[in-house]
Amino acid sequence: MNLMKLEMMNGTERVAEALQMRGLFVEVKNDLIVLTEENTKVDIEKVRELLIRLNIPTLWTMDNKFQVLVNRLPIAMMKRIMNVRGQEFPVNMEGYHYRWRVFAQRRFGIKVNALELDPQVAMMVKILNVAGITTLAGCNGHHRYAPNFQLSGVFQGAWFEVIQEKYLKSCDLHYKWSVHYGNQSGSSLLAENEHTSRWDMNNIYQDTVQMATILKKHANEIRDLKKKTFKRDGEMKEIAKRFAEEKDYTGLVAWMKKLVG
Repeated sequence: MNLMKLEMMNGTERVAEALQMRGLFVEVKNDLIVLTEENTKVDIEKVRELLIRLNIPTLWTMDNKFQVLVNRLPIAMMKRIMNVRGQEFPVNMEGYHYRWRVFAQRRFGIKVNALELDPQVAMMVKILNVAGITTLAGCNGHHRYAPNFQLSGVFQGAWFEVIQEKYLKSCDLHYKWSVHYGNQSGSSLLAENEHTSRWDMNNIYQDTVQMATILKKHANEIRDLKKKTFKRDGEMKEIAKRFAEEKDYTGLVAWMKKLVG
């Protein structure tokens, strides 16, 4: 976050920035913060509860629009919003998650409640889904385990590898983030820590926000590229299914890259 820009922000802008970094989708219009349609109803309700709990005075003009009634907000209060803890929630996997047809025809991912996710990974989960890479959940690892994102089936994992090379190759990241296959959801994006067994939550946060920011910028382009490239039936479907059945994920990624060109 740019410190000069941060110093110039008023209370409304600081609340909006903190909510966005926590994984919410917000717009500021005429001194009103708008929680846009990409958010879930649960998140909108929890934002209201959170601001009340933090004693930040607000005036709600609609269910998804509110005004911050203070002109200044301490940075420490922004951090409290950004770091509000997530909670465990059930991750439902259905058979259709693994099918090529669903991968090829679905443009957007799913809506996950941002405030149930860990703060360091929420923004990445939400943006992956906006970019059409269906992501079921994310975990910061709680200092002990590798931070990870559970992707929906092997085709989503292979597609992320293509997108990662195309859009994220220039990222200056603290950890190496790689797709792994064979977990319960089909594939996952995991961080790799080669130098120590300890995980730095700040570095995880910086990595995921950097990737999410780029993916958000190119989300429309990524969805259109997927729609233009892949067909849900015919020969393409049979080839994709064969790669998946043979667990040839390297071949699957190479085939997708060739189709993208």
